[in-house]
Amino acid sequence: MITDRPLEVNLKEIYETKKKFPDHAIVVSLMVEPEQEKWHEIVKRVEDVGVDGLELNFGCPHGMAERGMGAASGQVPELVEKQTYWVKEVAETPVIVKLTPNITDITATAYAAVQGGADAISLINTINSLMGIDLDTWNTIPNVGNQGTHGGYCGPAVKPIALGMVGECARQPEINVPISGIGGISSWQDAAEFMLMGRPASRSAPLPCTMASGSSRI
Repeated sequence: MITDRPLEVNLKEIYETKKKFPDHAIVVSLMVEPEQEKWHEIVKRVEDVGVDGLELNFGCPHGMAERGMGAASGQVPELVEKQTYWVKEVAETPVIVKLTPNITDITATAYAAVQGGADAISLINTINSLMGIDLDTWNTIPNVGNQGTHGGYCGPAVKPIALGMVGECARQPEINVPISGIGGISSWQDAAEFMLMGRPASRSAPLPCTMASGSSRI
């Protein structure tokens, strides 16, 4: 994803972690510019160190949008489908596509991921937001050297949005892959609610719905 650490360092740590915990699954989250050869290269390199799955991050609102990464790609169904397809051309492990909520209709990008060959989708990623403005200095909060930026909002406040979007995707028969429900989960009751939204009564053979807690925060 976004880091000032060389890729080689991350690969070394992934390899060492898998070697130390061989019975535990490691899923690596990737955020890459929308270029076929770059996706092919990084997928091969991370799979070579023993990962068990890949998450394609098309969701981060602060994901180097000027290079078409993160939500900048995740808001364009054509790019979601195309990049998922590029990854599936070379991937030997399951591919999960992580979707951004910063879009009018999340089912459009979910369907695009399925069309690209995704093995599963996860949603939601964080919501684009700004924490606040210091009224004395007119600087954003937080800021470093009078410089600040937007970021991704998550936690309990986004749970209703996440539940709604998981339900929207689960109700679409053409989105026929497992759904990982993410966003504001902090208890087993929250997890149960996401499972229920991923298993609509209208389906005779419900899709699996797994849960995970949200990550990035402002």
